[in-house]
Amino acid sequence: MTDDNNKMRPVGDRETTVRVTILGQDYPVRADADADYVREIAAFVDARMRMIQKADPDRPSLHISILAALNLTDELFTLRREKQELVERYERKVREFTEHLNRGLLE
Repeated sequence: MTDDNNKMRPVGDRETTVRVTILGQDYPVRADADADYVREIAAFVDARMRMIQKADPDRPSLHISILAALNLTDELFTLRREKQELVERYERKVREFTEHLNRGLLE
């Protein structure tokens, strides 16, 4: 991921620090994103991790974190693939429509 897409990162050189709680642990996150957005993302991650923890309460938090990361990454990759397929389908439709128009204009 490029820095342009990375709005949140651990405390570092960003201006705004937002404190979030994920699975009972507090984390300071510096971001150039809106604080409410950062909290929304953290709440989403927390909910996903709690869902995994509920299914297996004895699982260590590191394992829960890794499973949540894998789960969320799978969703991200699936959505990216679906988006790419849609883009390709619409590009194909535009080409077909353009060819149809060009044939009509040449007749």
